[in-house]
Parts: sequence; structure tokens; C-alpha cells
Amino acid sequence: MAKPKICIVGTGGTIASRYDKKLGGHVSAATAQDLVSVVPELQDVADIEVVEHSNINSALMDTPTAFALRDTLRRVLADEAVAGAVVTHGTATLEESAYLMDLTVGSEKPIVFTGAQRNADEKDPDGPRNILYAAMIAADPDARGRGVMVSLGSQIHAARDVTKINPEVLTCFGARDGGPIGAVSKYGAVFLSMPQRRVHLEVDHVRDNVHIIRMGQGGNDLLFRACIAGKVDGIVIEGTGGGNVNGPFYEGACAALEAGIPVIAGLRLSSGAPHLGKGYPGSFQSLLAKGAISSGYLSGIKARILLMVALASTNEREQLKAIFKAAGG
Repeated sequence: MAKPKICIVGTGGTIASRYDKKLGGHVSAATAQDLVSVVPELQDVADIEVVEHSNINSALMDTPTAFALRDTLRRVLADEAVAGAVVTHGTATLEESAYLMDLTVGSEKPIVFTGAQRNADEKDPDGPRNILYAAMIAADPDARGRGVMVSLGSQIHAARDVTKINPEVLTCFGARDGGPIGAVSKYGAVFLSMPQRRVHLEVDHVRDNVHIIRMGQGGNDLLFRACIAGKVDGIVIEGTGGGNVNGPFYEGACAALEAGIPVIAGLRLSSGAPHLGKGYPGSFQSLLAKGAISSGYLSGIKARILLMVALASTNEREQLKAIFKAAGG
């Protein structure tokens, strides 16, 4: 029986990092081909094609490089012989790139992001096994139609829900609300659920001048005023509790809305969605009354990515509201 063809796309990150004596620390240096060459078991899983998209640590990943990955993936997946793709990526901003791809690639073929917590030159790196398992997921026929997935430490997560929860342990990712959608081992992948609330937006660019403002006790409106003066594309608020903010934050959000800046109201919590209930100025209910849009179950990071993409197609509040309702609930 013919093996499927899987494309492994490298972007850099810890998984590709080696120690640099001049800099006194690890930097992304190994190519995607270097990473594949130390995993001979890949040949038992699929016919492997390797593409080098970038080679940077993911804290340095900028929006043009991340969005260009969409075009790289579309190009390799357009090959009818390719069953799916694996993207090696630094874990720091992996969840953002993965969700950006989930929103914009538009393919039924599986895309699996993976990375590593240990550098490539350590004596027991976790990258090789993560790459092998990601390829096994991408090669599995049952992976089709599940959108972009993330897999490290044998877990499989949906791009919409995945978030990094620890900077050191090998199972460094979790999900805000739904939990893993599957697991993978040397015996293969097992899928437990189908990702929900996936949306696709066909855009040729993104508007990345979107900023997150997190509510802290006693916080003022300084960052809102800076955003208004800078004429930013959008603002995402991470509010307390059920999405509530204090007086200065409320006044800042109202001023931004009056200036025509879209404002998304969400949570600073690790799970859940904002909700109605409180009635004072600054409550989630009052923010919506002034024209803010609920993030639903999306984290602030994911709400920012969605707003960046959505603003490339519309500035109209009701259309933005409908997009966030579909994606966030």
C-alpha cells in the first residue's frame, strides 16, 4: 500500500535551536532538513517533503512572516499527492500562528503544528518524537476536516482552543475549555472529538495594529488614550471576572469606540466567557451597550488574531459581531 506524502514546513524555534557561543544562549539554527534527518522513522510513516519557510525563534515571529506561512501551506497542499502538512514552530507564539492558519488556509487536509521544549542540541531533545508523532497525525485519514491542530507531548489540540500553559514541561499546551481533541503514541493517533466553531475568512492581508489591554486592579486609561492617538486598527480588552472593568477602563473603551476603533470585550481568565449580570458603568453589559463586541470563549490572544483577520474584510460592527459569534460563541 502506497505511503501518504507529508510536507514538513520549518519556521524555527526551540525545536531548531543550538547554542551560540557569541550570543551566550540558544538561537534558532537547525534547518527543517536537519530536523527531519534525525528522525529516520519518518520514512516508515510517509514520503517526506521538506520546505524551509523561516528560521527564527517564535518570539521574533512577525505578522508578515506568519501570514506568509498561509501561502506556503496553500502551495504545498495544492499538490494532490500531499496528504497533509507538519509545521515546526517555536512554542512561544505557536498558538497564534496555528489559529491564523486555521482561519485563513481553507483546506480539508490536516495541518499539524509541533515544536519542542528542549533545544535541538540537548542530549535528550523532545523535538524528534514530536515531529514523528505530528507526521503520524497528518498522515491519518481521520485527521481530515479537523482544521489546524497542535501536538506536543502526545496530546492533540485544536488551534482555536490551544494555549501554552507552562514554559518548561513537555506537555506545555492545554486547552481553554474543551480539552485535547485526541492523543498520539507509537501506535498511532486517536481522535476524541471534532473541533467546533471553526470559521474561514478569505483575505489577502491582515491588519495587525490590534492591541490587547489587560485590566488590573486600579488600572487607568493611559493605554486606551495611546491607542486612540495612534489610530490603531482595534483593541481587545481582557476584563476581570465575567468581563467587567473599572471606571477609567470603561471611559477609555467608550472613547475608543467613539473614535471608530472596534473594541472586543473578553476575559483575562484561563477559561470561560464573559457574561451579563452586573449593571454598573464598566460592567460587561455596559461595554456591549456602548458598542463593544464579545469575544465569547476566545482568549484575548485568539480574539486579537481573529480581529486582525476579520478587519481585512470588514469594518462594519454587525459583520464583526457575527464573525465573533460564530467563532467565539
